[in-house]
Amino acid sequence: MREYFQSVEKSLFDAAPRRSIPIKPIDFKASPLSPARSGSCNGTSREATALLIAAKSHGSALQPGQVVPRAFTLSERAWIIENGCGQDIAQSGFAEVEPGPTPRSDRFVLSARFIRWIETRAGQERIQAFMTSLVPPQLT
Repeated sequence: MREYFQSVEKSLFDAAPRRSIPIKPIDFKASPLSPARSGSCNGTSREATALLIAAKSHGSALQPGQVVPRAFTLSERAWIIENGCGQDIAQSGFAEVEPGPTPRSDRFVLSARFIRWIETRAGQERIQAFMTSLVPPQLT
């Protein structure tokens, strides 16, 4: 997952590789997310890439109001967006959090702000190419 996340973030947002990525194996000790006041911090390519990968894995359309699960399966492995990134997604206004009974059942509801942000920085063409591209068969 680390290499995949880094390649997606670089190709879409020209971001340098990160030491730590915000998508963890499902057995990661995730905490429940709480709804946050939208727009209280700026979003970054880190949060955008995590949301895009989760949306792609779930087959969610990139439009306001679409639901993206915090936990998802990609390349036959289960993953979850880590706590800090999940809170940053909500605080940036990229998505609202719909808390579930467990962290694995938390969901994000995409905002118009998120769609504008990714289209402005990456462009519709690159976003569409990513959403329709194949995922590596094995992620670790």
